[in-house]
Amino acid sequence: MRFASLIVLSFNRKEYLEKSLRSLQLNTRYPHQIIVMDDASDEETQQWLFAMMRAQKISHVVFNSHHNQGIGVAMNRGFAMSRGDIVMKLDADLLYKPGWLTEVVRLLDTHQKIGCVGLFKYWHGSCVFTDELIKTHSDYHEVIDFVGSAVCFRTQLLQELGPWREDKRFSEDKHFKEAAIAAGYQMALPLKDVATNFGFGEQHTTLIARYENGKPVFERPDSAPLLFGDIDQSG
Repeated sequence: MRFASLIVLSFNRKEYLEKSLRSLQLNTRYPHQIIVMDDASDEETQQWLFAMMRAQKISHVVFNSHHNQGIGVAMNRGFAMSRGDIVMKLDADLLYKPGWLTEVVRLLDTHQKIGCVGLFKYWHGSCVFTDELIKTHSDYHEVIDFVGSAVCFRTQLLQELGPWREDKRFSEDKHFKEAAIAAGYQMALPLKDVATNFGFGEQHTTLIARYENGKPVFERPDSAPLLFGDIDQSG
């Protein structure tokens, strides 16, 4: 059976990180390790992470205590520590469905042409799902790109393409995915979302009320729970 290295990026926002890690622990049964890369967070966040590691809730915490160096640096340090044959970059504001990791590994094992897998559809800005969709296959969506909050791939792909770029503050994942496409791999999303993003104002994920005139219509009342699922296009 495969083993997955889950690399979670941390920079302050302890309340988000705590919520996300709790969801990750409750909903992940597939063999895995959790590596938290903390990029110069405040003392409260770092002390909480120390406590989580001592309680064996996470496998490793790597602290950069001087200044924030960016996602590329953090991910490459996480890759160096990982021991899985599946590697995942995960932001610290995600919630997970039960069995999410099993589904991602199944897609990678079933379809060798898939290079990277995302966890959910996005409906805003530069990654609107319907604009990115190439083709819907029997068990996954082939897309041009997907939002970089979660990027899952085989360790073999990292060995083939090399480390992530460290000269960008953002879009490191996009450069990696573009390199994978250039090497002949596909980008994929599960047919059903297996996670959602609840932080950083990214409400345009799976929090969708209805579909009207061929376009999604969003609603997110503050009191409403976060929802999983796809757009209901029957209306």
